[in-house]
Amino acid sequence: MPETSVPKPPGFDALSKVEQVRYLQALWDQISEDPSTLPVPESHLRLAEERLKRYREDSSRSHSAFEVLDRLADSSSDDSKSK
Repeated sequence: MPETSVPKPPGFDALSKVEQVRYLQALWDQISEDPSTLPVPESHLRLAEERLKRYREDSSRSHSAFEVLDRLADSSSDDSKSK
């Protein structure tokens, strides 16, 4: 996606990082209220279709969301231990 330059709302820079993230989350929540209106790039659709096809051909290679999250949490804790 091409980068766009969007002016920051007044006072945004004065917010703490946590407040900036909350602001962005609230903004995204408003934008995404109706997911059917959000554009999906063709490349994302093709990738999803390819992955679904691979899953249907051999589901034994897939992992549940819980397994993936556990693995990510484990690797995250390993990274924090090495610092």
